[in-house]
Amino acid sequence: EPAASPPVARPPAGSDSAIAISGPLSSSLQLPDGASADPARVMEFATLLIEFAASLDQVVWNTWKAVAPNSAVKRPAPLKSTMARFVTGEADTPRDKVKQDLERLRQMTAALTASVNQAGRQFAQRHIERFGAAEIERAVREEGGGGWGGLEGKCWKKYQQMSGTMDAEEIHRELLGAITSFTESLLRGIGR
Repeated sequence: EPAASPPVARPPAGSDSAIAISGPLSSSLQLPDGASADPARVMEFATLLIEFAASLDQVVWNTWKAVAPNSAVKRPAPLKSTMARFVTGEADTPRDKVKQDLERLRQMTAALTASVNQAGRQFAQRHIERFGAAEIERAVREEGGGGWGGLEGKCWKKYQQMSGTMDAEEIHRELLGAITSFTESLLRGIGR
């Protein structure tokens, strides 16, 4: 059963009239300057966005920690606490701090998402380079020697020999390494 939604913050009594929306909010929502909004709905919308961002912040950074526990890329303070300090007017949390933490979350989300496809591709390429038919045949021909079984039999034996050293944990580490490498390279590029 889903958790109950947090109570929606309501504007103080007597402020039920519509408010004019202009500037960055109007632009972000693609509204004409001076469009009006219901203050209760604005507060409800802000609450939904805060919960969304805080939830995404938790999932993305926990995923990163599991994928790359030794990475130098670390989570800033939990976004929800940064947002809370900002809205309560704490001097050490200016608008730029919230903007910076949100941008870092956007970068990490984009980099992790993009890395899944790229890491899969890199992993598949390395797998083919090690265990593809052409690579196995090349290794058998380099070893030379006669013997029973012909080329096909020798190739099968070589494949068994080479793949016998693989295990699920090794494959998992290799895939996570590819995700980590690509994510960090994207973050370095984004951070410039």
